[in-house]
Amino acid sequence: MNRFIVIAGMVLVSSALLAPRLKVESAEEVRASPAHVSPWSNDAPPAKRGGLAGMVEIARDGQGQFHLDVDVGGEPVRFLIDTGADVVALTEDDADQLGLKPDPGAYRPMLQTASGRGMAAPVEIDRMTIGGHELVGVEAVVVPDLPVSLLGQSALRRLGSVTLQGDRLIITG
Repeated sequence: MNRFIVIAGMVLVSSALLAPRLKVESAEEVRASPAHVSPWSNDAPPAKRGGLAGMVEIARDGQGQFHLDVDVGGEPVRFLIDTGADVVALTEDDADQLGLKPDPGAYRPMLQTASGRGMAAPVEIDRMTIGGHELVGVEAVVVPDLPVSLLGQSALRRLGSVTLQGDRLIITG
C-alpha cells in the first residue's frame, strides 16, 4: 500500500512539473493546419524548425507520409523519410542533378525489396544539411525507376532521435 502511495505521489509531482510545458492546440489551430496535399506537389507543408537547436518537425501529408527538403551539396532535394531504409536512396534524376550519376556498369543487385532483389549503384554524398546538422560522407545508393528519393538510416541515425508524435515526425540532435 505504501508503495502505491509513493508511486501515485511521484506521478502527481511529475504531472505538475510537466503540465506547464504542454501545448494544447485549439480547434481553430487544428482546422487551420494544412489540408491533404499530394506528396508529389511542392505544396506539401514545410518542415518547421523548432525551439531546440537542430530540431526539425515535419507534418504528415495527405498520403500519410513525411517529406523533407534537404540541402545536398548546395542543391535542394526533396526526400521521403523512410525509417525502414538502411541507406539514403536517390532517384537517377536527383543523382544526376547532384553530379552523382553512376556508370551503367556500377548497378548491381544489392537491395532487398518487397518484390525481391533490386538493382542499385553505391555512391557517397559529400555533404547534407538537415535541421542545422551538417552530415559529411553519407552512404547512399542510386536506384533506377525510384519515384522519389528516400532519406534512410545512413543519414537519420547520425541526426539523433527520430520520433513520431501524432501526425508529426520530430528529428532532434
